[in-house]
Amino acid sequence: MIAPHAIQQVKEAARVEEVVGEFVALKRKGPRFLGLCPFHNEKTPSFNVSPNLGIYKCFGCGEAGDSITFLTKHEHLSYVEAIKWLAKRYNIDLPEEEQSPEQQLEQSERESVAVVQQWALNWSVEHLWTTDEGKRIGLSYFHERGFSDATIKTFQLGYVPEQGNAFATAAIANGFNPDVLEKAGWIKRREDGTPWDFFSGRVTFPILGLSGQPIGFGARTLKSDKKLPKYFNSPESVLYNKSRSLYGIHHAKKSIVEQSLCYLVEGYTDVISLHQAGITNVVASSGTSLTEDQVRLIKRYAPTVSILYDGDAAGMKASLRGIDLVLKEGLNVKVVTFPEGEDPDSFAKSHSSSEVTAHLTGNAKDFLVFKAELLMADSGDDPVKKAAAIHEIVESVSLVPDLVLRSLYIQQCSRLLQVNEQALISEMNKVLRKQYRKKLGGDGPLPEEHLAPDIAAPQPTIEDVGTTPQERDLLRMLLSYGHERITVPVQHDDGSTFDEETSVAELMFELLALDDILFDDAIFREIYLDYRHSSNLGNPVDAQRYVGHEQEGWRTTAIDLLTEKHVLSANWKDRHKIHVKRESETLYDALEEAVDILKERRVDRMIRERQEQLKTADELGVMALLQEIIQFSEAKKRLAKKTGRVVVG
Repeated sequence: MIAPHAIQQVKEAARVEEVVGEFVALKRKGPRFLGLCPFHNEKTPSFNVSPNLGIYKCFGCGEAGDSITFLTKHEHLSYVEAIKWLAKRYNIDLPEEEQSPEQQLEQSERESVAVVQQWALNWSVEHLWTTDEGKRIGLSYFHERGFSDATIKTFQLGYVPEQGNAFATAAIANGFNPDVLEKAGWIKRREDGTPWDFFSGRVTFPILGLSGQPIGFGARTLKSDKKLPKYFNSPESVLYNKSRSLYGIHHAKKSIVEQSLCYLVEGYTDVISLHQAGITNVVASSGTSLTEDQVRLIKRYAPTVSILYDGDAAGMKASLRGIDLVLKEGLNVKVVTFPEGEDPDSFAKSHSSSEVTAHLTGNAKDFLVFKAELLMADSGDDPVKKAAAIHEIVESVSLVPDLVLRSLYIQQCSRLLQVNEQALISEMNKVLRKQYRKKLGGDGPLPEEHLAPDIAAPQPTIEDVGTTPQERDLLRMLLSYGHERITVPVQHDDGSTFDEETSVAELMFELLALDDILFDDAIFREIYLDYRHSSNLGNPVDAQRYVGHEQEGWRTTAIDLLTEKHVLSANWKDRHKIHVKRESETLYDALEEAVDILKERRVDRMIRERQEQLKTADELGVMALLQEIIQFSEAKKRLAKKTGRVVVG
């Protein structure tokens, strides 16, 4: 168990923009930060981070929380694991209270695997640099590949001895459970249960998560035996999902954001060699086919992807699917090829840093030009092959979500392929209709609706939300400004007035208590009563009490109330010479108006209730109800006069 005071220290130290910024590219926009939401696929940023409140909120999917919530949801950590992650991030010592045997058994599998991976990384690095076998075989191999000592250390490359069970023996001796070692991918077990090292005799390439934590490993054999697989990867685990991971992303993400460009390669050594050549905004798909999740991970950091292919034509054709995946996610796609027989790794080693940079910038082709040249070169003068190539190119263009950009690509395609633009548009429409039918889940014709012109479409039912909007507005003001001091006019018995200082919270409590009003919405009422109770006891209350509350309903409600989708620019007055009063400048008027509108809505509701009761009331009841309706109507007029609303009827 982590001591409570240590948890509080972590919460106070954690800055939400720094924590979220480890995983999402954020750009400052006034008092907040904006980025693409990591919890749902979006093309326009709607993910807001507010440093002042210590919270994040997506206006697209509704996800919201603080630093701890973000880690639990995004990294699938438990609450304790999130606290430990933050403690490590901010160099805070976490004294732990003694755990019972039962609590020790409850340690999560994720945490156990994470500990194994970190220990294994340190162990493999140590064996590379300090053992005779490691230096003679592993380190020599990396030097032969042209990697400097600094690069080897940066990427934490390692070596596993060829003894068969050196790692297993050391790990078990250090108290690691064989079951967890196997789940982490470091050992296998024979039929009799004895362990053997999965990466025996191989150099290792740690695969780091976004935060720099080792989540898996790639391992290369140094033997020339063609029967042996050249590379082994860790099996998938609670930490490592191959389709969602990119090799080098931890080292590259900052540079990717700065350059608004991500270079995408295939293998580990491509990343390392380019990094050593000064190209640090590069990641690899770890030798697997590119996936949608990997593309979406890149999309968080950059709008443009430049895919680096070697000079092998067959390999380039097989990789065209990757271009389509990137296009589908709305990213700009460039392609860079290398001379035949070269790949990013070999080219980076045989050329200077300036030459590598010049090649990547000077040879970057738009995906359309690249794909057209590649496919048309094969078709030659064969009209059937040429038509098939054109169809494939049009299918790629159809994946571009931006309509204007798609139209420009069609024009460019027409010039490149010398095909009538209208013919390409017709072909495009066929592809789009086919995609639409597939999305609907069938191959039948698109449904058509024939409505008689004199029949209007049914009108949507308008939900009666009661007084919820007004209650929501008042609770928002309480959480945002409850502690603010304001001056209010107070009237003497003789009619004279004087100014008195109070807080927004105290004034709200008084105004609502005059008519014995409590909120109808259950969560709003609970938060309001809690705030009022704590305040009446003399305890200072602020929004953080609810933003970080253990009750999820309170927490999400508070975050939702405190985050604004649109924020008035601080430059508005200077740029436009117009002063727009902010709510914080007119708190007394804003609060009084909000309470009056709530009362007006409640009077409305009471009038409707009495009108409904008239339908079943007897003669005496009717008279009493009519009298009440007259009184409520007069009250409504008085309130409407204050709020400036027009009363009809």
